[in-house]
Amino acid sequence: MADLISASSLSHVTELIEECDGDARAMLTRVGIDIGVIGAYERFIPFTAVSTLLGTCASELDVPDFALRLAARQDPDILGPIAIAARNAETVGDALHEVTAFAHVYSPSIRSKLHLGDRESSYQFSTVLQRLPYRPHIVELAMGVTLGTFKMLGGNDFRPTRVTFEHSAIADPRVYTDYFDCPVDFEAAANLVVFPSGVMRRRLPQVDALARDIAVRFMTGHDRDSAFADTVSELIVRALPAGAASLEAIARLLMMHPRAVQRALAETDTTFERLVDDARRELATSLLANRGVPLSAVARQIGYSEQSTLTRSCRRWFGMAPLQKRRELTGGGRRTAVQVLG
Repeated sequence: MADLISASSLSHVTELIEECDGDARAMLTRVGIDIGVIGAYERFIPFTAVSTLLGTCASELDVPDFALRLAARQDPDILGPIAIAARNAETVGDALHEVTAFAHVYSPSIRSKLHLGDRESSYQFSTVLQRLPYRPHIVELAMGVTLGTFKMLGGNDFRPTRVTFEHSAIADPRVYTDYFDCPVDFEAAANLVVFPSGVMRRRLPQVDALARDIAVRFMTGHDRDSAFADTVSELIVRALPAGAASLEAIARLLMMHPRAVQRALAETDTTFERLVDDARRELATSLLANRGVPLSAVARQIGYSEQSTLTRSCRRWFGMAPLQKRRELTGGGRRTAVQVLG
């Protein structure tokens, strides 16, 4: 299972760390997160790294409720297209079904479920990674964001009936009751936000059906498996020019064991080697279409140490040598033919 979550999950974390007298850049670097991607919905970072960061900040900065403080600063819009679909559903119930159905688009490492009852219903959050450092901290971040999502949908006057956590209290119990404005239980059977079932029937204002349909169509094309393969491909493309697109190097960026990366890709009917080859072919095509890039530079940019390797790959990919492919892409062959005929 992919150890990934959208980088928007850490929106406002740098400001919070600095306010708590911490060094945000140093702490992010220590857990392997690029400070430049923080807040970007379309970028993915290791789920375990986010969890480690939250726990480390809570411990080293002496702020036990660090995760809840971060959640309080975040808007549900960090969920990207999930938030768009939810905002534009017809009822709160429809919106919550959208959130649970597409949670994997935000992170394939989480699961959420709705339990519907006549008088009370509940939203359940869980993580699927077996060995997750500082699990309670990322659970508290998620539950805090969940409360914000309920308030976005049900109105700022929304108040849960109760909230339950599987773990013991990390901070003073009063912190939790103040945050959720309801009774909070610990060491429970599940992580739940319990609320009156009538909330599900509330209609949402200003429904934009087109915006919802676009968001749903976008998310429908992103399943748990392709999200991981796409992320690995993106990392490969970034690493090729530096000659660092090895399985071991990419696995380190994902904070996964190389064999775990291979297994996850096998579940999508692909391999790391195939993704590297596809990335090289696409990048080579782009570079060959630019006459200003020497063939030797094309070879280096796609991670080859020798131009002869580029030649062999081009014959395999395109059935022709690099120079022939360049002429085909730039129209050079047609101009030569016109000149000869003239």
